Amino acid sequence: MKIASICLLSLLSFAGFSQSGLGIKAGVNMTNISTDAGSLKNNISESLDTKTGYAFGIYGRIGDKFHLQPELLVATKGGKVSVSPMNGGSPELIDVKYTNLDIPVMIGFKPLGFLRVMAGPVASVKLSEDKKLKEALAEYTTNTGEAFANSTWGYQAGIGITVLGFDLDLRREGSLTDINVLNFQNEDKFSQRAAGWQLTLAKKIL
Repeated sequence: MKIASICLLSLLSFAGFSQSGLGIKAGVNMTNISTDAGSLKNNISESLDTKTGYAFGIYGRIGDKFHLQPELLVATKGGKVSVSPMNGGSPELIDVKYTNLDIPVMIGFKPLGFLRVMAGPVASVKLSEDKKLKEALAEYTTNTGEAFANSTWGYQAGIGITVLGFDLDLRREGSLTDINVLNFQNEDKFSQRAAGWQLTLAKKIL
């Protein structure tokens, strides 16, 4: 949380520079979870179904045609994972949800006055998770802790338009590191990544 505090102070300081501003934004995430389960792929697999969550927070922007835009966003994400009992039986589709504090640092460019393109890394700090995935995989794992990593890295890239003083952004986002920290019995290869789309509406306030 120290990183988040530093970023918040940095965002607030942006309002004191020329060609800069501070704003608020909110929107929706549509994500899914991909799984590489190694020898367990017949028992544990991803679903193509997406999960809809929310995102809200603040952003700072410095520059105009070329600009730097750090953000602090609370975002709920998740997906669906198919899990079969170890001793056989019908698979169960597990609806997974977790909440992050996302810290994107976007580099943007305006090819036109109303159009923006942007991309950059995202640092994520987990705020909470439901226990559904951990409980569903309990017979496969040796973990006693939580299923999702406390911190991960990802990326966002997309486009935005400005209409009537509001910024509408559509971004593709994904994981650069595993989001799962579960240890599996007799299985070295297990990884999970999240990917999806984020649609937000933002308004400059300072």
